Amino acid sequence: MTRPRKVLFVVSDGGRARLIRRKTGGSGYVTVEEIDNADTLRELKVRRQANPSGRVFESVGRLRHGIGTDDSARLAKETFVAGVADRAAALARREGLDEAYLAAPPALMGVLRDRLASQMTVCGTVNKDLTKVVDQDLGVWLDEARYHRASTD
Repeated sequence: MTRPRKVLFVVSDGGRARLIRRKTGGSGYVTVEEIDNADTLRELKVRRQANPSGRVFESVGRLRHGIGTDDSARLAKETFVAGVADRAAALARREGLDEAYLAAPPALMGVLRDRLASQMTVCGTVNKDLTKVVDQDLGVWLDEARYHRASTD
């Protein structure tokens, strides 16, 4: 007889994250840890608005385009998600969880999956921001995790 898998659900976007487990002895989910990065992103937004990038006119028309790229918001979000992955792996080790199931927007899923896969088994993903979905409604998205099996690559 096989032992039931213990799965940690990592739900994240660039500003918030939740580490979630199934409720013991029943169906449903419970948030174990919440991580908030919204203040850092707000400060970054204020700095970017105080010092906007230069604008130039297009050579043929009246359209204007920004000069240079400011990837500071993207980098801040990717750094946050990498930190979330490290905290999730530490929690999984501490609580004896076997696998992780990830939910994040597509732009951040790669960073989260790559960072976490180097530390534990990732049994599945859903490309959706579920950070604001209440625990009672997570089953619509996360119940499919019980049917996923980790790949043997």
